Amino acid sequence: MKRRQLAIALGSLVAGLDTRTSFAQTAAPYPAKPITLVASFAGMTDQMGRVLGEAINAKTGHSVVVDTKAGASGIIAAEYVLKSPPDGYVLFHTTNTTHAANQSLFKSLPYDYIRDFIPVTGVLQGSLMLVVSSESPAKSVADLTDLARKQPGKLSFGWGASAVRVAVELYRQMASLEFVSVPYKTNAQAVVDLIGGRLDFMALDALTAGPQIASGRMRALAVTGERRMAAYPNVPTMQESGLPGYTMTFWQGIYAPKGTPDAVVKRAAALLNEAIKSPQAQKFMATVSVDPFPISGDELMKFQQAEAVKWRAIVAAAGIQPE
Repeated sequence: MKRRQLAIALGSLVAGLDTRTSFAQTAAPYPAKPITLVASFAGMTDQMGRVLGEAINAKTGHSVVVDTKAGASGIIAAEYVLKSPPDGYVLFHTTNTTHAANQSLFKSLPYDYIRDFIPVTGVLQGSLMLVVSSESPAKSVADLTDLARKQPGKLSFGWGASAVRVAVELYRQMASLEFVSVPYKTNAQAVVDLIGGRLDFMALDALTAGPQIASGRMRALAVTGERRMAAYPNVPTMQESGLPGYTMTFWQGIYAPKGTPDAVVKRAAALLNEAIKSPQAQKFMATVSVDPFPISGDELMKFQQAEAVKWRAIVAAAGIQPE
């Protein structure tokens, strides 16, 4: 009797395993339909997303739709992704703004950057540029600093992302200056006012600033990273411009909403890493003076947590009060 019961139990177990194996073998491969990359910002984030999408489409035959939901320092995009099905077909392409800076810039957030998102892969890292209109009398950071000291609290800067804001706030704090901070929905909107003379200066990525510099409507005073940009070898760093110890960089990463199956996350990571290494992605990143950053999901989790600590210190040093 016991042998018969054991045989039945074993048979049931094998049948169950066969069913699960059959299910795994017949499950649709990923991707089986178009993927949506929700970009938290217009500009470099959504453009890099399109480049990655082209490479993934060439590999899989499935399109990648870039859905840009800019505004509110990436919070709008973050909330949208969290409300999406966790199946790998809606991924979050974002920056250090949502996953390192916002944690110190806001008293509360409608998302938890650790619990609510699964890191898939890093994408890129880069520096910003401190820029002025070509009509500005400032030809260097020293000139801008002198202007600010002669007009305390009069010079204005615009920003549409936290990294852009904090880059200027750190400069303000280190040089003991006072500026008027003007928030915008996007950096592109601030650029219009900078060129139009309604702002005095701002920080920008090379993708956004490059065309304006090339057309002669904007002048770059310095870059915020520790080394000069290859595309702009004559533009000094902020450190070289009289602010020793100054450094400010940004990065991008791609995340899945919590609950996304591990197998899907791994497949998405493999596709994205291959896309980051593609010729078109490498060319794009070189053009806009950023570096590839294809670290694993586990590495990105550790990195973003360290970045959040770093940004907390920067925000505190800049004297910014959480909103």
